[in-house]
Amino acid sequence: MTIYLQAQQLLVAIEAELKTTALWNDVPPSAEALASTTPFCIDTMPFTDWLQFIFLVKMKHLLVMQIPLPINMAIHPMAEEAFKSMRVDTRELLVLILSFDQLLNKAS
Repeated sequence: MTIYLQAQQLLVAIEAELKTTALWNDVPPSAEALASTTPFCIDTMPFTDWLQFIFLVKMKHLLVMQIPLPINMAIHPMAEEAFKSMRVDTRELLVLILSFDQLLNKAS
């Protein structure tokens, strides 16, 4: 199985888990929020919105276009911190994000 197929499966699973845990947002962030240059857009949106509207969108684009994927991913530490205060069970989402990090780090 290629790294692109593995990454695609993980992205689909991350999206599904965001929906399952009711962390999926039907309202996109404003153009200003999306234009943030702060890592994870932490100054303009919740981490889950960053996952949905920036991370998933960009990664899916890379996969469709077969553009080389980034290396040295480290999204999991931020996800752990962002999910600490959440009342929903984010364990599976954390596992999926860690798996994505590890997949891309392994490919480097």
